[in-house]
Amino acid sequence: MQTQQLEKMLAHHLAGNLPHHAIKDVYEYAVLPGGKLFRPHLVWSVFSDLNPEAFLASKENLNSNHAKLSSGVEFHHTYTLLHDDLPAMDNDLTRRGKPCTHIAYGEWQALLAGDGLLNISYQLLSKINHPRSQDLFRFFSWALGPKGLIHGQVLDLSHEMTKSFANTLRTHELKTARLIQVAILGSALISLPKKDAKKEKALWRYSRLLGVNFQLIDDLSELAESELSQHELDVNPWLRFGEDCLLETSRGLSEFARLSGELKLNNTDKIVADYYAKMLSIIEPNLKTINGHLKGKLDLAPVILMMKTFGNV
Repeated sequence: MQTQQLEKMLAHHLAGNLPHHAIKDVYEYAVLPGGKLFRPHLVWSVFSDLNPEAFLASKENLNSNHAKLSSGVEFHHTYTLLHDDLPAMDNDLTRRGKPCTHIAYGEWQALLAGDGLLNISYQLLSKINHPRSQDLFRFFSWALGPKGLIHGQVLDLSHEMTKSFANTLRTHELKTARLIQVAILGSALISLPKKDAKKEKALWRYSRLLGVNFQLIDDLSELAESELSQHELDVNPWLRFGEDCLLETSRGLSEFARLSGELKLNNTDKIVADYYAKMLSIIEPNLKTINGHLKGKLDLAPVILMMKTFGNV
């Protein structure tokens, strides 16, 4: 699925759910243009891997089940970013190369736009017409609710995340992996011709590993900056639990590659490979800086090799 088509879907679903009021500018600023759209890409790639004929028949339909799911996942992701950026949370100033929404429009505007996007995501899910739509709705609300993504935010903002490596992994699983699991397993629920408990269990593990790996690699790439912010110094797990991060990332990448071979999700693996390549383009040219922050204590070569091997870079 082309990024341009995904953005067309986002614009379509956003327009259909916004009031005729100046506040719509805030929503549009927050959502468009999209970022990497990693999660919507995963929704469609899983669909194309599991049910290619149905994928080809519906990929141009802006109101298909998967169009609603991919937009819903991205709106939900954007809501979390809007709230995370606020002064009461991470207090960030820029997002996707431009001022954060609360900087451009104001705090209450960003807060309410986030609330709106959260509700639009559920509105879109409620319109999915499929025998397993109830299963999808239950999974979506559980994975992203008070026991899922939101609790990951709690562990982060309460600083419980930094107290142990186990807490760090749990935070990454909830705050990052759950939304990726919704994109992958949620897509599978409405893509598979029939219920397949064995494959769904494997996809649960595959998507969890991808989500945790995604965050650990992202954390590592943050060390490419020569000057680290105080926030980064306080929370980056590679600085606090370096050896644990290295072992877990190596193990996670290895296990993910093994599961990938079993599941044979070729199109989805290409999306992952593109992500690895992008991260390598940040990490490799800045290895000296990264190693400086890590005091030269870690050998990152195995992680880099596994990312290159999987991505065929």
